[in-house]
Amino acid sequence: MKLLLDTQQSPRVAERLSADGHDVLAASSDPTLAILSDEELLDWATRRGRAVVTENARDFDRIARAWTAAGSHHAGIVFTSPRRFHRGSTAYPGNLVKALRTLLHNPPDDRIDWVWWL
Repeated sequence: MKLLLDTQQSPRVAERLSADGHDVLAASSDPTLAILSDEELLDWATRRGRAVVTENARDFDRIARAWTAAGSHHAGIVFTSPRRFHRGSTAYPGNLVKALRTLLHNPPDDRIDWVWWL
């Protein structure tokens, strides 16, 4: 499974997971990706077989539902909780790295249109 972290996630998460051998990119580390709208980011990720990791559940859920209604597909969305993975806490980003490692080692069976909540 390949992941793309939305801009609100620390690029350190991608660095740590990449160091473990996982294919993880951070949108915030790429100026081209950092300025994309949510729908453009999901499209970019989908065309490259990447699931998007985001805490923006409201917008990405709306986009995913609209795509489904239109017969389009995405490569997966991982929703994170800003309470559980609070960027101001001392546990972050280690707690998100740990949760994503677990997901990467036990990915969903579906190849398209899956949604996972952390």
